[in-house]
Amino acid sequence: GLDRAEYLPQALLGKLLGIGLLGLTQLLIWLTTMVALSTPMVVGALALVPEDVQLPQVTLGLMVHFLVLFLLGFSLFATLYATIGAATNNVQEAQQFAGFLVIFLVAPMFFLIPIINDPDSTLAVVLSMIPPLTPMLMMLRIAVKMPPLWQILTAYVLTSAFIVFLIWVCARIYRIGILMYGKKPTFQELWRWIRYA
Repeated sequence: GLDRAEYLPQALLGKLLGIGLLGLTQLLIWLTTMVALSTPMVVGALALVPEDVQLPQVTLGLMVHFLVLFLLGFSLFATLYATIGAATNNVQEAQQFAGFLVIFLVAPMFFLIPIINDPDSTLAVVLSMIPPLTPMLMMLRIAVKMPPLWQILTAYVLTSAFIVFLIWVCARIYRIGILMYGKKPTFQELWRWIRYA
């Protein structure tokens, strides 16, 4: 059997996958409902579109990348929040730490226009390779203009490696944090938990 230390990453990964699949199922239900309800209106609207206007096309490749980036983004942020949950004792403490994560949710918004205007720029390429920013910015680049395959695969590998690292960190924090009930950890203590757990 697995000892407690070996079991924690697998338990965390199982929970993340379960909730992620639930979220994906809900997303698919919404998309299916939207398509079913709007198909007559879409057909009617297409008849009114001028001939020189090209509508964006939703291809199978675009949908596959959307699916992969959705799963990577969900796993990344769910693991970050799980790490906060493992280190805190109540909602108030968790909210204080969670404030730092808002940066990664808001930061991509500041770069949307520059990336839309030039999806192949150095700024767009570099930012889309940074794991917390990859799910949104790489999807934006793919939607505007398909990047080279090596850039997409590199972003996928970097984000996946970052998620595995976060799961490892979360498991180490949880091993110590579960025994420290009632005490709010500092960043220095969290670092010690990661190093010595």
